[in-house]
Amino acid sequence: MLDNIQIEIPAGKKLFFLSDFHLGSPDHASSRKREDRVIKWIHAHEAEMAGLFLLGDIFDYWFEYRHVVPKGFVRLFGKLADLCDRKIPVHFFCGNHDTWIRDYFEKEIGIIPHKDNALLQTGQHIFFIGHGDGLGPGERGYKVMKAIFNARISKLLYSALHPCWGYRIAIRASRNSRKKAVSSQEQVIRQREKGKNHNLLCFMQDYLQTKHVDAFIFGHRHWPLIARLEPGKPFTKAAEPSESCVEWNEGQEVYYLNTGDWLRHDSYASFDGSRLCLGGKNIRTEFI
Repeated sequence: MLDNIQIEIPAGKKLFFLSDFHLGSPDHASSRKREDRVIKWIHAHEAEMAGLFLLGDIFDYWFEYRHVVPKGFVRLFGKLADLCDRKIPVHFFCGNHDTWIRDYFEKEIGIIPHKDNALLQTGQHIFFIGHGDGLGPGERGYKVMKAIFNARISKLLYSALHPCWGYRIAIRASRNSRKKAVSSQEQVIRQREKGKNHNLLCFMQDYLQTKHVDAFIFGHRHWPLIARLEPGKPFTKAAEPSESCVEWNEGQEVYYLNTGDWLRHDSYASFDGSRLCLGGKNIRTEFI
């Protein structure tokens, strides 16, 4: 079931989309520096912000017990609470690293949580948005693991662990996974990403067979880009950095945008009611 979100963009305002901060990884010092960059970015853009969409993996680990939450991230939480207090809607989408949320974000901060993907309607445009993991064919092992993690019994059993032990287990698993990814050869990484991106392309093109959206906006891939979708064809070459904004000149174009990450790119997307743009550093000029 897709959530439905409707937002009108006032003149001079924009919607912003970010993902994959992975706060808490790989250590406290580098995470704090990353958190500070995010907060400075929010401060620089909040005057033109009609809404903020956090598309998953904001935290490298998050498990919310009934009465306990992971410590840290207070500067980010404070900034997000300030946005919510000023009636700027903040939407949080669960990623594969921060899927186990309860009601802390909503009750204490004012954030609107989404445990799955959503359709965003703004003006005449409809966007399919979410973290982007587990979509399309393939990745059967990951999909089985995701289903197990999201099962109610799994959450119940994990919550029986003392928070200290639960935190240590999750952080060790996450760091080992990240070290393995970093140590992989570039050729291996590119081949793996090709397969994942093919699966995502299949999902988007299958979805367009039955319903129309103007753009798909995802995170998860850590690969910031904008590409135009053509039915039955591979992704076209992504926009060059000087052409990182797109418009719907004919009204039928469909685009795929990946928000990238804040580990390497400090990248984000924005939409002002007519133009969808990608910003950040080291924006990709090709789709692998």
